[in-house]
Amino acid sequence: MPPIESRRRGTTEEEERKEEEARREKKLGDDACGAMRYKPAVEHYTRGADLDPADISLWIKRAKAYFRMNQYEECVIDCDEAVKRSGGGGGGDKLAAKALSWKGLALLNLAACAADCEPAILALRQSLGKHYREETHAVLDEAERAMESFQEQEAADRHQHKGGELLRQQKYEEAVMQFTEAIKRNPRNPKNFSDRAQCHIKQGELPKALEDADRCIELDSTFGMGYVCKGMAQLRMGKYEDAQATYVGGLKHDPRNLQILDGLERCAVFFKAANGSNSRAKDSRQHERDIEHLRDELQKSKEKASRERSRRMEYEELARALEESYSGLVEQLTTKHDVVTVELQLAREHKEDLEHQLSECRECLERLLSTQSRVPPHFICPISHEVMNDPHIAADGYTYEAEEIRHWFQRGRHTSPMTNLRLEHEQLIPNRALRSAIQEWRQQQNMAL
Repeated sequence: MPPIESRRRGTTEEEERKEEEARREKKLGDDACGAMRYKPAVEHYTRGADLDPADISLWIKRAKAYFRMNQYEECVIDCDEAVKRSGGGGGGDKLAAKALSWKGLALLNLAACAADCEPAILALRQSLGKHYREETHAVLDEAERAMESFQEQEAADRHQHKGGELLRQQKYEEAVMQFTEAIKRNPRNPKNFSDRAQCHIKQGELPKALEDADRCIELDSTFGMGYVCKGMAQLRMGKYEDAQATYVGGLKHDPRNLQILDGLERCAVFFKAANGSNSRAKDSRQHERDIEHLRDELQKSKEKASRERSRRMEYEELARALEESYSGLVEQLTTKHDVVTVELQLAREHKEDLEHQLSECRECLERLLSTQSRVPPHFICPISHEVMNDPHIAADGYTYEAEEIRHWFQRGRHTSPMTNLRLEHEQLIPNRALRSAIQEWRQQQNMAL
């Protein structure tokens, strides 16, 4: 009969204990993740990785938890560690592929420009090279689209910057070309349209300027420059009432915009010069009342800001006084602090001595408890990893808990749990000698307790 065994070959009892504890920590971490309690999950996975560093899945699971917490840098670090530990080949390639996939996703969330997308794309392509997954391919497509979007945005910014320089140099035709290129790459930026509208006004192309100003306001109704350009174009087209209405609308969104106020004053000058009809005068008076109301609101805002400045100055003076008082107090406490520091150092040394003595006592106690409660390895079932109650010998010569080995067969398994070789039969023989030894050992443990 082969020797009775309960451990896997090549592993010590201490290693098996650590692996079992690591599996428990992994299960607790999975449960915490399922409840979206990611911080406790990270703690469980960390303890599991300390107990069983060879279990790469613990590093990947912790990386996923970090990702859910938006801690993308930590996620990348764990993914790199998992790839390094995978070693490649077989199941290692699949685990490395998972780690690289999560790394790519984390890097994509960290990306702030086109160049930042390149490491993410590289990691995702490496993941697909090790093990193809549809999810990873979808993330790769997203990363490539993000890089294209960043590239378009960066190109739009370059064209807008160059167009602004040309506008200041009064090179309006060349500036229009630059702003048009910026709009092609980023049609959602209202400033591109307001800048191009200014160029069109300078060139006398007022309908185009009006069209760009309307588009600017449509994109952002609070952007004052859109109303400035639209009102300016309407004034030059002789549409004074429309210009006044535009400026009034802009003033509601941007009451401190001096260019809008200047435009309203020019509208008033045009109205006086035109000496329009009663209807026009009535509309003008209504607009003037609106303007006066907005000016009153602006004045109130200025007065409120002035009061805030005065209050802030008072607070700053009070803070300086408190700081001076605090400095004097610090000087008084410095001498006392030196004395307390010496006493604290002596107390700390005494505490360290006591902790050292306590540690030695704990080690002695742990050795005693370990000696007293150590379980003989051959008492443990290879399937359940627990002390057996009803040991039976199978056709492979190994002893198992009867209930566990029967469940093994009921699940359609006809191989040995220890050797993975096919069993000649499924008959079990009671191991009465081992059962008696286990019962005697348990009695001794109960007497010891």
